[in-house]
Amino acid sequence: MTMREHPSGESVDVASYPSAEQRRAVDREMNRAMWIIVSILLVWLVIGVFRDPPASWQERGIVGLLAICFAAPIILARPYRKKLPALDRKPRKAIVTGRKSFNPEPDPDTFMPAYELVTVRVEVDGVANDTMIADIVAAESLDRFAVGSVWNVYAFEDPMALNNAPGPGRTRVILTEAHDDVIRTGYDLGFYTLHDEAGPGSDLLQRRFANERPRP
Repeated sequence: MTMREHPSGESVDVASYPSAEQRRAVDREMNRAMWIIVSILLVWLVIGVFRDPPASWQERGIVGLLAICFAAPIILARPYRKKLPALDRKPRKAIVTGRKSFNPEPDPDTFMPAYELVTVRVEVDGVANDTMIADIVAAESLDRFAVGSVWNVYAFEDPMALNNAPGPGRTRVILTEAHDDVIRTGYDLGFYTLHDEAGPGSDLLQRRFANERPRP
């Protein structure tokens, strides 16, 4: 069991959270299960048209609505399954410079909570760049990211690959596997933002990158 000392004096039991690999496996199984359900419902619709007697319009409407309800989450999640721009797997040192708040007054009608990203300074090709760590660090681990602390990160080969406008608020770096004990609640890549249940490890590094082979 892995215990991590919290700055408040409490020990954080990392093993009590689902790992990034476990979260990815659950997501894949749920996606597969929903596809199976949608397929079964569509097959029923086809059979219902040609059987004798054919299914009523009310039956078809109910089954069609169910198929749409199960297919919608799959379609909406497609952007999170596409490959991301090429990632430079060379670990770089990132010095924490502060934090940036997002959605400080969340809309009660949405599922997006208020959260913070850690701002850092990273040297790339001899040039210091101000950027942010894409991983959304949970409250249990956020105090470890004190100003001046140093963390290992990966940078995208093209910093502007995700956003066309320059600036520290438009680029991102990712915590390396050396920090898999950090508790996170998703990631923020600008347009591609995912809020997930808290857990150690990187949801981002579970995704596909343009310069890497697909994961099994």
